[in-house]
Parts: sequence; structure tokens; C-alpha cells
Amino acid sequence: MSAANRDRRDGRGGLMKALVVNNEKGGVGKSTIAVHLAWYFAERGNRVLFLDLDPQSNGTATLAAHASDIDAAALFARTVAVPPMASAGIRVLGGTAALRGIVAVDGKVIEQFRSNLKDASHAYDIAVVDTPPTFGVRNLAALIAGQFVLAPIDLDDYAIDGIETLLKHILGVKQKYNSDLEFLGLIPNRLQTTSPRQRNNLNSLVQRFGTKYLFDGVIPQRSSIGEALAEKKPVWRLSKTAAREAGREMRAVFDKLAIRMETA
Repeated sequence: MSAANRDRRDGRGGLMKALVVNNEKGGVGKSTIAVHLAWYFAERGNRVLFLDLDPQSNGTATLAAHASDIDAAALFARTVAVPPMASAGIRVLGGTAALRGIVAVDGKVIEQFRSNLKDASHAYDIAVVDTPPTFGVRNLAALIAGQFVLAPIDLDDYAIDGIETLLKHILGVKQKYNSDLEFLGLIPNRLQTTSPRQRNNLNSLVQRFGTKYLFDGVIPQRSSIGEALAEKKPVWRLSKTAAREAGREMRAVFDKLAIRMETA
């Protein structure tokens, strides 16, 4: 275990699990998955720290009820004391325009972020980190400080073309900077089960990369997920039958993910 992760201990003797949701392409549903992960882990009795490193701040807007006075950009700039949580819930360090100024790959900036995340871990069980759709210092810092990374993908042709670069960056960070980083896999999101093109793309993905880099599960396209985001609640909390089915599908995927994280 690296020093970074060995020191990331909480007050109860456990290890905070830092999960990075990462892809270098916009429109793949990263924030949708990230906010649902935050709700999911909080409902399982965890103290969840949600970091929004994307200045578009979609995750911040959805989880506005849980916002902190501290924004995510501050973690790169100075030593920050993130208020602890005594019980299960979510605390959001939101995305702001200030993140746009964090662009230079600077070792001190990355170390400041890592140090702040380590210090915050004493009072949290799970950190969910939503990243911007371009690879830069914020993505790099998240991968260096994180323990797990999940990569949502959209099964259109352009997304497939970018997967090789995505894997190169993730596995490169693991090899050079964070040997404890565990790649949970590529997870097809918003899968249109009736689309021959998407099914063909999924088959091509398996043939090109094998099952080694694919997460064991997919999240289908469901209109109720968008409705839930508009209401700022998890899809499984909507009363519609279709929403409950979408919630079962998503939670089944998250259950597998949680088991992977618990046994690591």
C-alpha cells in the first residue's frame, strides 16, 4: 500500500474509499452516475464527501441541498479544513468557475489536493469525485489521490474511439504515480437495448479490449433518470413504476461496485 493510501484512515480505524468517476469525453453521463453513487452510499450508512472538479457543476446543482461553504477549487490552492460528518449523509464541495484557472500541471498543486483529501478522510467513509471531460491537472490529481476509478462510456462511435486514450491515461497514472489505484472498469451507460448499432459497438468493445477492462454491468437508457435529476433525488425514490425499475437496474450495478470496493 502506498503512503498516500496507507495514511487515509478515518477516526474509526477504517480506510476511506476515494472513488473517481472519470472519462475524457463529455456527454457520457459521468455526473448522473456520480450523484447517484453519492445517494447510494449515503443510504448505505456512509459519510460521503462529494467533490465536483468540473466547472460545469452539474453534480453540484443536483446535490445543492448538501452544499458546503467550501468549494472544490480551494483544495488545490491552500490547506483546507473540511468540516467532519458525525453520521451518514453527503457533503458537497462544489464546482465553481475558479476551477477553470487550475490548468497547469504543477506538483505542488497536486500534492495540496492530495493532502487535503487525506486530511478530510478522517471523518468520511466514501469520497466520490466527479471529474471534467478533459484530461488535465484536476483529473490527474484525482487519480493520484484516489483509490478506485470508474469510467462511464456511451456506446456511440466517437466514445469508442476515445477509450484507448482513456485507458492509457488511467493505467499510466497507476504505473507512475499511484500503484494502489484500482480500475473498476468501463461501464456502458445509457445503453439503448433495442439499438443494433449500440449492441454492435458493445461487441466491438469486447473484441478490442477484452472483458478485463469492462465492468460487469451496464446502465440502460431510462427517461426516468433524467426526471429524477430534475427533482434532485435518486431515480429509485420516484414513485413511477418505470423509475423503480430503473432504480433496481442502477442499484444492482452499484451493489457489484460496492462489493469490489469493500473487498479491495
